[in-house]
Amino acid sequence: MDDPVTRYRAVHEDLEALFARFSDQDVIAPGNIGTWALRDVMAHLAAWDIWARRAIEVRLTADDLPAEMNEEARNPDPFNARAAEAWKGYTAAEARAAFSQAFADLEYFIQTTPHDQLSRQIVRPNGKTSSPVSTLVALARHSSEHCAELGRLLNP
Repeated sequence: MDDPVTRYRAVHEDLEALFARFSDQDVIAPGNIGTWALRDVMAHLAAWDIWARRAIEVRLTADDLPAEMNEEARNPDPFNARAAEAWKGYTAAEARAAFSQAFADLEYFIQTTPHDQLSRQIVRPNGKTSSPVSTLVALARHSSEHCAELGRLLNP
């Protein structure tokens, strides 16, 4: 499972399955993950799916991201807070639907973009290479951490 797209799809499926195990009340109740409701975690993860889609799209033709995107990646707390705040009024059903839609949009973009463009090699300043979809490696790692956290909530 070295392919970043395949890896991210698998982790997202795990997230969907875990979120499905929580009741609607659990999804909107604050304090499940620190001060956040599960809805806030969904918003946070969906925002990064949207961010990743933008990052991949930019990297199809450019070697680096715009400064504001690099700042969001380096200092994610304000980005995460905005994402959670944007969903505060969502019902559990709305949060579940928006979470799924963010991934579906990313997935559609990946499926409709030629593989050779997605795997375009970008030489980094340190001499290593990456590709537009390498963003998904970090996203999969991050999502896996949330899977573990959700699993602990279900099986304390």
